[in-house]
Amino acid sequence: MAKKPPELVFQKHIADFLVRVHKYGVLDQADIHDAEQSIAEDALWAFLTATQADTLQKLTADYGTDARDEVFKALRSELAHTPLWMLLRHGLKVRALEFRLFYPKPRSSESAAAQKYGQNRITFRPHFYFGETNQEIDFVFFLNGLPIVALELKHEKNQTVHDAVAQFTKRDHTRKIFQHPFLYLAADTSDVKAATDPRREENFRWHNMGLTNKATDDTEYPVEFLYREVLGRDALLEALSFFLAGC
Repeated sequence: MAKKPPELVFQKHIADFLVRVHKYGVLDQADIHDAEQSIAEDALWAFLTATQADTLQKLTADYGTDARDEVFKALRSELAHTPLWMLLRHGLKVRALEFRLFYPKPRSSESAAAQKYGQNRITFRPHFYFGETNQEIDFVFFLNGLPIVALELKHEKNQTVHDAVAQFTKRDHTRKIFQHPFLYLAADTSDVKAATDPRREENFRWHNMGLTNKATDDTEYPVEFLYREVLGRDALLEALSFFLAGC
């Protein structure tokens, strides 16, 4: 059997960790029904059904089996002129009905909103393909079916974090996948850089734990904090809430 390039081994290690430790679901490319907007529609519909059944029932009373189509028609219409982060902050209006696309963590675990927060679902797609020529992003993370984080990885045996940053800056930024996420991460096996706008190199700032990143043991990579902590569910949702509050 042919040996896998180090970068693919690195990517698989992270993917396995995300499933094993964070219990994230893995999306197939076919799960991302709206290729232009990069939306996993079934995941978003499941979230709305679990958290806002009463509002969906009102929509269904008026539109019957077309209710789902009305939701995604409204979402696509809004995304044509509204950044995704604004919809995550303010919600989506569908035929005068308001839907939340994300529930931030309440201040108290006793709050009635805590149950809604628990319904937020993070999934990811390794080897995310987009465009007519099947260009690839190493990982895209989805919150309730909506893309919120893009991650490019390099292995230091071949390339570095700077190559990952350069890859982001050279992309076609008219693509929605380079507009929707609130966070773009570039990493190699030792270092991480992060940006909220991937168009320019200077937008990427160091996102390390210290001067030298260290793994907990020799089975992990020095950037273990990235996939153990930064990409953990609560940390991601907290970072998103912080971003939305500052916009």
